[in-house]
Amino acid sequence: IAPFTTPTCPLAFRNNGTTVRVEFGDATTVADSAGAHAISQSFPHTYGQHLVHFLRETAKVHDAQIISNHPAMRVGLEIHSLLRHGISVDKISTQLSPWASALFEFLPPFIRKQLLLHPESDDSAQLSQIEIDKLLAELVEAEMSKRQKEGSYKGKKFNAICHFFGYQARGSLPSKFDCDYAYVLGHICYHILAAGLNGYMATVTNLKNPSNKWRCGAAPITAMLSIKHDGRAMTIGKPLVHPATVDLRGKVYELLRQNARKLLLDDIYRNPGPLQFDGPGVDSRVVSLYVEDLDYMGRIKELNEYLDKVRSIVKPGCSQDVVKAALSAMSSVTRILSVMSSNGGGA
Repeated sequence: IAPFTTPTCPLAFRNNGTTVRVEFGDATTVADSAGAHAISQSFPHTYGQHLVHFLRETAKVHDAQIISNHPAMRVGLEIHSLLRHGISVDKISTQLSPWASALFEFLPPFIRKQLLLHPESDDSAQLSQIEIDKLLAELVEAEMSKRQKEGSYKGKKFNAICHFFGYQARGSLPSKFDCDYAYVLGHICYHILAAGLNGYMATVTNLKNPSNKWRCGAAPITAMLSIKHDGRAMTIGKPLVHPATVDLRGKVYELLRQNARKLLLDDIYRNPGPLQFDGPGVDSRVVSLYVEDLDYMGRIKELNEYLDKVRSIVKPGCSQDVVKAALSAMSSVTRILSVMSSNGGGA
């Protein structure tokens, strides 16, 4: 049995001893790939849906269990239901079931306040505003203080530092590729600091190949920025990182578009199974890494389009600020490309 409980996915699932991991959204994997079709039919897309509807009631999956009746789950679900029915915030605590009411009163005031926030416009709870990390830190601190007073703990004073990760903490467990990628980025950061550099971002390329063939580097953050001006007033521009939008003309999206109907009608699901850190398949990569690498000429074409845009903007008659910005950006780009070219480049 593998119960997996998070604020976004109140579900545990069993299938005759088969291990199942349930993650945010509809990313579900099983150890037995033969059961992938049955499970995919039982788990609808859940983004923006009510938590208790994560598993269809008509699902034909043996021994499936919804654990929305778990006492800790009931607090949030009951509050959400009462808010939807227009019960005022100051009266909700009196309308909870006995167990939920007791747990609600046990929680610190700041968590109670966050649980009582009104639902989003799509009727979902404001989960990102509920500071579970601070709740855990406060409960642990209270327990450690209690043990110190009792004499069962004589170590240093407990001091927690919380950091909000938001949606990043709601994804799946990291794969071996994710771990290797994080280690390499950290190693690059060490060398950036050792070189006395500031304002640089660690970069890794050639990711489709084994990690010993990855190419490491560092790019100045200024090369990734653009200046956004408020058109309503002549103010100092605000530096922003270039947005990375989905390329609707790229190979990855084109491949999805070409196969969308077949994937839907034939019930084709890519189900690699639970994450593994050794054995067959441990070094598998996401399909998009391979597909994007095939679009070499497409990238050359896109680069030429950007160069044409620069030529159309930076020409006799443009302002000094435009010329200075273009010179600064092009200087940074050429320096980076020169270093990469002298080292043999990288895919």
